[in-house]
Formats: sequence, structure tokens, C-alpha cells
Amino acid sequence: MLATTADELPRDGRPYDLLVVDLPHGAAPQSVLTQSLSTPAARRLVTTPAPDTVVARMAFALGFKALLPKTSQPELMAAALRLVLAGGEYFPCFDEAEPGELGARGPLERLSKRQREVLEQMQRGRTNKEIAKLLGISVATVKLHVQAILSAAGARNRTEAVSLLLHDGERQTATGEE
Repeated sequence: MLATTADELPRDGRPYDLLVVDLPHGAAPQSVLTQSLSTPAARRLVTTPAPDTVVARMAFALGFKALLPKTSQPELMAAALRLVLAGGEYFPCFDEAEPGELGARGPLERLSKRQREVLEQMQRGRTNKEIAKLLGISVATVKLHVQAILSAAGARNRTEAVSLLLHDGERQTATGEE
């Protein structure tokens, strides 16, 4: 069942498996997020117009399992939904700059610290399972980070992402290009 407003939600007392809260542009996040807590749900996630660290921290503190910026690639959004339904969490902007600063940085700098760690392991030829064990995270989380890395690089596969993000970045640094 799909409900587009809180008034359309059935009130039979059973918790929903997943409640997606859409935070419209200009809405008061604290109010919208807090109001959604009155609807019983096993998992909650919030969608936002763009990555927003403040809203991500607020949602996390209220027990939400994910923040999905609407600017994300559809494949990344689908992977994040699967991760949340499997019991994981997805907050891509915890390690990122404040909104507005992202456009000024290159693709490598836009990756979170954890995504850069995954990228480094990808460069070493490690599998998702090996990366997950090494970093102490789930394979599903590694897959989500890999998808974000591919999206940031505009790459079709892991090898291309490593080449575009690391090798080209090293070449630009060595020649003084930016």
C-alpha cells in the first residue's frame, strides 16, 4: 500500500516494515521527522532534496535507518533500500562537507572517508567479502559503497572507477592540474 500523507495511513496498529518520510524542500525537518514517529514502523528512512548532514544526524538520533538524497542515482537508491530492509543503515553524508560545498570538489573528494577506504581496497583487487571483513562492515554495506564510488566516478565497473578516481587524481596532483 502507498500513502502519500500521514492522513492516508491505515491505523490498524500493526507496524509497517518500512516507512519512507519525504522531507520536502523548505520543510522544518525536526517537525516532520518527529511527527512521523507516531506511525509504528520497524524501519524508517527519510528522503531529502539533496545531501544534508544536519538532517542526517537528526534522523539518526531519532532512530531512522537511512537518509536518501533525491540527487542519488536510482541504482544507489535501490541498493540503499535493500540495505535498510536487510537491517542495515545508510547515511552517506556523515563524512561529507556541508551542503553547498559539494559542487566545488572533485569526485574523489566527494567520497566519504569510508568510501575512500573501500576504494583503496578495490585498488588492491580485494573482493567485496574481503573488504567487508577487513573493514568490519557487512558485504551489503560494501556493495552500497561500491555503487556510490561507481556513481561518483561515472564508471561502469570497479577497474574504471579506480582508474578514474585514483590514477587520474595522482596524475593531476603530479602535474599540478586541478
